[in-house]
Amino acid sequence: MANDIRKRTTRQLTAVYEALRGDHSHPSAEEIHQRVQKVSPHVSLGTVYRNLQRLTEEGKIRTVHLGDRSACYDPTLEDHDHFICQRCGRVDDVWLKRDRRINLASLIKRGFTIIDQSLAIHGLCQQCGQQRTPRRHATQEQQTTRR
Repeated sequence: MANDIRKRTTRQLTAVYEALRGDHSHPSAEEIHQRVQKVSPHVSLGTVYRNLQRLTEEGKIRTVHLGDRSACYDPTLEDHDHFICQRCGRVDDVWLKRDRRINLASLIKRGFTIIDQSLAIHGLCQQCGQQRTPRRHATQEQQTTRR
């Protein structure tokens, strides 16, 4: 009986899923909670966390841990990697062609259990990169003038 109740689709579960579906910004539970509260003001942060856990267990979303950020949530289920901007924190999905798979045999031999793997690329997003470019050129011009 308790299992039947657990599998029931509730309004809160639907609201959490709708707040995340189609969103590629990789929001935290707190950000999802703010979105859900606009539709259902009485939903607690704890309820959001429980529903995110359920959606993850059911394979409808992924929980992603990127560097020192708290857990964030990703509705994109196909294999992909992430680009993380070091300046603004923006996270983008990236699909990179890989010529070969990473050999994880040495980790398995040492007793590690591999659940998943992903690549996180760190750098500057397009917007932050454009903000940085004029300063870099100015520095290069200054060095050229000093010579």
